[in-house]
Amino acid sequence: MTQRLQRFAIASAIALILIVTSYTIWQFERTLADGQIVNIELAPVDPRSLMQGDYMALAFAIDRDLPDDAAQYKYAWLSLDNQQRASLHSVANDLPTDLALVAVLLRQRDNIISIGPNAFFFAEGTADVYEQARYGQFRIAGNGKALLTVMLDAELNLLGDNLR
Repeated sequence: MTQRLQRFAIASAIALILIVTSYTIWQFERTLADGQIVNIELAPVDPRSLMQGDYMALAFAIDRDLPDDAAQYKYAWLSLDNQQRASLHSVANDLPTDLALVAVLLRQRDNIISIGPNAFFFAEGTADVYEQARYGQFRIAGNGKALLTVMLDAELNLLGDNLR
């Protein structure tokens, strides 16, 4: 391979990485700006880690309602009340056609199926603020990708800083 061809290959690889990264960031920003707001009840877990600093390990009440065979499915379909609080409607491998339902991609980590991330990190020394957390507020894209944006108390009031 000539030096000129080598430089072209390296430049092309770098350009491709930048394009893919920019597109991914654009998708996340679009979800944060336009995604469906959904408030999902938390299931409390121990909020500290000596190795990682202050964080809240997360579990979601809906996870407990998932069927035993949830690993066979791609989406959890959620119903929302008038305060955007979610409850499990069903699981499926396709997006719902009923506009009243919101689809969330199911995640599998360590053989555990969940609708959301397993941790929420916050600034050191602010753990007492997040001890009141009862809901995680998500922005959900039309394809089911869910981004946790803020933590809320039992009355759906914002806790701490907005992640945006």
